[in-house]
Amino acid sequence: MQAMDLGDPGLRYRLRRALRQIGDQHRLLHELRERVAAALAAGEDGELRDAFVRYRHALGAHFELEDAVFFPALHGLHPEEQDDLEALSREHDGLLGGLRHLAELLEVPGGEALAAALAAFQDELARHERREEGLVSRLAEGGR
Repeated sequence: MQAMDLGDPGLRYRLRRALRQIGDQHRLLHELRERVAAALAAGEDGELRDAFVRYRHALGAHFELEDAVFFPALHGLHPEEQDDLEALSREHDGLLGGLRHLAELLEVPGGEALAAALAAFQDELARHERREEGLVSRLAEGGR
């Protein structure tokens, strides 16, 4: 498969727009993650459930944007990155599974299991984000 013309203005526009949306979503996700952590630490079950539901939906929407718009645009510009882009997309599925597990732990009294699982999830998400950002930075610089 041949790489798409890097001067394609429509693809470049979609990619820039997606990058802005992703940046906005990262900021919102950070705020929501902090809200979940604060509610968990304070033992505020109602606030914890509300914050977690908002976080879960926001993260799902974020992954959908990346999988439906951002990754296809990157693939159009850099088809040689298909394997890495597909791996990142598969990681989204695993992370969504992790969110389902966290939702189940909301029902376990005490919060210790949820706190430990949330910390592990955040570490996994941070590793994913670093790989994603590394790929985007490398491509923005023009190559491998």
